[in-house]
Amino acid sequence: MPEKIRVVVNEDKCYLCGGCAGVCPTLAINVSPSRWEFFQDKCIYCRICITACPVGALSAEPLEVGE
Repeated sequence: MPEKIRVVVNEDKCYLCGGCAGVCPTLAINVSPSRWEFFQDKCIYCRICITACPVGALSAEPLEVGE
């Protein structure tokens, strides 16, 4: 099983293109014209979104026990 992570966005780099949301197999990311949202309960820890970001605005943080 992959390491459990939380996907974090660097808002200074992200320009809300939606590339990450477009590749997420579980729709754990929503991008609107004004903001980026991550839904932890939908994430399967695949990191596809992190790889897909054209500007490197996404990163992974390990989840603490109980999160």
